[in-house]
Amino acid sequence: MPQARAVTRWEEFYGSTEVVRRYAQQSHLQVPERVIFDTAIGAALSHGDLLDLGVGGGRTTMELAHRCQRYVGADYAEPMVRACRERFSDLIVRHGLRFDVVDARAMPYEDASFDIVLFSFNGIDLVGADARATALAECRRVLRPGGHLVYSSHNLNWMDSRWGIRWQGLRDYVETQRFWSRMRHLNRGVWPIAERAWVELLDPLAGGRNYYVRPSELVRQTLEQGFDGLRLYDLRGRQIDDLQQRARLTDPWVYVHARASR
Repeated sequence: MPQARAVTRWEEFYGSTEVVRRYAQQSHLQVPERVIFDTAIGAALSHGDLLDLGVGGGRTTMELAHRCQRYVGADYAEPMVRACRERFSDLIVRHGLRFDVVDARAMPYEDASFDIVLFSFNGIDLVGADARATALAECRRVLRPGGHLVYSSHNLNWMDSRWGIRWQGLRDYVETQRFWSRMRHLNRGVWPIAERAWVELLDPLAGGRNYYVRPSELVRQTLEQGFDGLRLYDLRGRQIDDLQQRARLTDPWVYVHARASR
């Protein structure tokens, strides 16, 4: 039952008018997303079919839809999908864009339907710890052999110490300190977390559960669900290959680029 309540809270949060409005105003790629799509999989994108999973209000749509052969945006929150259909109504008519209400744990698409799956903004961290492997397996199922998975996930290393945070002015400092204090208070029964590979924490913003994972465990989970050729990126878009560097990585979240095993 606790997990069901958490999911409901996220549904309410991402379905609220203000959050939908804010997300529908965004239009950019994160730095690691740009690096991955411009360098690692640019050629595959130009003649491939893309599933933009957890599309939200269409943050990545304008950047990616014109670069692929077929674009499908999908999200669990029906209000977000409605916002996308309204925002991109012209592109839907002229270029065949499509937006679907989809649960990442049980997608309606046929096996091997896409060349690329992007699951951004840490959307996989909201499906619940028990269903995380299922969501990764679903991404593998809908990908063609050799297809690309790009996704981001909260980094548990970041929660070890507030000093891992890079401040960007007084307001950022104050807001992050407030977030940190509320996070620790809400999850006081969970600490210490230093020895944990992953943990679910109640989020101060919406009250739902958010998944945080160590980079090494993130790699293991991805490989276990039928992926290989894995690369890990920090928020500056730098590829992090060295195991010691991964262990010291304190960015709030990290990006994964992996290939569906052939």
